[in-house]
Amino acid sequence: MVEKTAHYDWQLAEQPDPAELTALAEKLNVSPFLARLLWQRDITTPEAWAAFTQPETASLHDPMLLHDMDKAVARITKAVADGEKITIYGDYDVDGLTSSSIMKEAIESIGGEPDVFIPDRFTDGYGPNAAVYKYLQSSGTQLVVTVDNGVAGKDVIDPAMAAGMDVVVTDHHELPAELPSAVAVVHPRHPEGEYPFGDLSGAGVAFKVATALLGDVPMDSIDLAALGTIADLVSLTDENRVLVQLGLAMIRTQPRVGLAALLQVAGIDPATVDEQTVGFGIAPRLNALGRLGDANPGVTLLTTFDDEEAEHLATNVNARNEERQGLVRKISQQALAMANDPENATKRTLILAQSGWHEGVLGIVASHVVEATGKPTLVLNIAADGQNAKGSGRSVAGYHLFKSLEPAKDAMTHFGGHAMAVGLTMPVANLETVHTAMEKAAAVSLKDAGKPQLAVTARLDANELTLANYEALRQLAPFGQGNPEPVFSILPARIDGVRQIGKGKDHLKFQVDGVDVIAFGMGAQADELTAANQAKLAITLDQNTWQGRTSLQMRLNDWQLQAPAVIDQRLPQPSAEQFRGAFTYAFFDPRVQVRLTRRFQFGGPTVLTKDLQPDTPDVVLVDLPNDESSLQAAMSHVQLPVRVVFAADPAVLVALPDRQECGRVLLYLRQHPGFDKHHLPALAQAVHLTTQQAIFAVQVFFELEFVKIEGALISVNPHPTPTPLDQAQVYIQRQTFLKLAAHLQTDDRQALTQRLTQF
Repeated sequence: MVEKTAHYDWQLAEQPDPAELTALAEKLNVSPFLARLLWQRDITTPEAWAAFTQPETASLHDPMLLHDMDKAVARITKAVADGEKITIYGDYDVDGLTSSSIMKEAIESIGGEPDVFIPDRFTDGYGPNAAVYKYLQSSGTQLVVTVDNGVAGKDVIDPAMAAGMDVVVTDHHELPAELPSAVAVVHPRHPEGEYPFGDLSGAGVAFKVATALLGDVPMDSIDLAALGTIADLVSLTDENRVLVQLGLAMIRTQPRVGLAALLQVAGIDPATVDEQTVGFGIAPRLNALGRLGDANPGVTLLTTFDDEEAEHLATNVNARNEERQGLVRKISQQALAMANDPENATKRTLILAQSGWHEGVLGIVASHVVEATGKPTLVLNIAADGQNAKGSGRSVAGYHLFKSLEPAKDAMTHFGGHAMAVGLTMPVANLETVHTAMEKAAAVSLKDAGKPQLAVTARLDANELTLANYEALRQLAPFGQGNPEPVFSILPARIDGVRQIGKGKDHLKFQVDGVDVIAFGMGAQADELTAANQAKLAITLDQNTWQGRTSLQMRLNDWQLQAPAVIDQRLPQPSAEQFRGAFTYAFFDPRVQVRLTRRFQFGGPTVLTKDLQPDTPDVVLVDLPNDESSLQAAMSHVQLPVRVVFAADPAVLVALPDRQECGRVLLYLRQHPGFDKHHLPALAQAVHLTTQQAIFAVQVFFELEFVKIEGALISVNPHPTPTPLDQAQVYIQRQTFLKLAAHLQTDDRQALTQRLTQF
């Protein structure tokens, strides 16, 4: 057996003493299951439990504690009073769209009529753009209010201020060494500020400005604050938790017109909206706008009061998201195939570049590749002229992607980011230089790096997999940074009904003790799970409602499989399903490789077995070897477990002709002197053999000198030396091949495993 290693290093959390757990459950009037989760979060008093579950706006911090808030409020209020033209300068992601919408509604509430400018990812880039600022000023803008950007825009904002256009910056991103000389810089972590909570999102900062402008908490915009906070993956603690709890409650009970329309086209019941709905249902749809083009319709959708306009916009947003999903699916498949080719398989890091890839989705693709391979990855689109490559990078824990690329910054024309993500542009000629820098950094930082850790809350028994326990733990929601969703480990007695689901069959669904499990992105590993002798699963609890019935469901985070050394994928005929996975497909015969790669779409690279590198992982042996030595050579280069298909054209497996059948061929040739070998199909028909059998008989006769072949003509030797047919090498080789093929195609799994692993 082979232990299929998990993606993560599972770390079981400290568990409370049973007596202490019982006492806490009684004290808080909760179940022991929930009490364990509360103990781990240090919620051990009725007061702490009430504060955690019952959000109040009174617990939000005073917005005037934010640095420069007084200046920001004064300047915006003056602009409204004086009828100045105000432009809100946002960003194209969900945090930028929601913060723009919050600021728009706040300024409108005090009598202003602001414009909103959402930059184009491809032409304007992120943050202040000098050309855009000049255009805004020439168009009459007197005050720019930035949301979710601006602190890094000194080079643009300072000249704009000097030219007479005022700028108020509201932002939450990393603070540079030098801040812009704006009218105000509102930032929760400003070095001269004393705000008690530094993890606000852009929407959170905009919400605080709105609160200060209105003199009260703008409850009509708290739903937008929740969306931006969840989508930007900031800490869901302190006042962020309050914003999200109250905002989600508003969406569930009285969603704004645009959100209601978006939920409807997405097939989501507003009453079920939670942080997962936002993260996987709402946010990707809104983000799709900026990824593929103009994101301005996102603000219109979020702020409209017109039902018909909202329906139209929501339908378009949904269509853009479907387009984005298709692009991600297609490019991810291509990128993973490149990531798994023999050359990249030996690398610690990856640079995957190809022309025709949409730049707006390359960050998502990079994340998919990192998740599948565990390697820091850059995914780049090569421009039509072949000169430059532009894209995004994602990293793994312990590998600071930005710092690893810094030594090669002169090889790039644009470069920015942080430890886990970067955006960059470079000449194609410099790809190898940049990759060398990444590999050099990996040799140090990933040398002893283990797997990323997965915090496991507790081990669950089958009797604890209940809808009641799921409903209990949902009292701890919303989950996110600072308040992680509980992950449990289970050891199922059996796993049933493994099947691939989704448009591209990208996901898995199976049952454990009668409960459905969904494994996103693991569709290609269906055979591994089916073949496993034992599986230990790391899961999160969820629920599923279908036709009015709600049941428990689980989501897979990771697994530890005890897998067989040989994974049997043999079928009577080759099927597309056998070749979808992101594996290395190895062929013994180049002719079979050509034939099958023309017929099927392979999910990974195809190679000849003779070209396999030592210890190549995730190999699929596609066709049949000619002999034991070829099989041994291939098996000596694969890393177990190995998958086997052993496909063959039925004509290749036709039985050897016997002595009488060969005699009929020889007799026919005697009767037809000077026989043209191109007419062998006619000969075969005449003697009631297959064409392959007739050709084989002639090959045996030729080796034993029973016949001569001169050019295309075959003639019988009148005085051959009598020799048994089975002494011909071609006969022996064919007999050996058929015997081996029979074993490889028909042996049961145990016998097949023993045969292959002996090497």
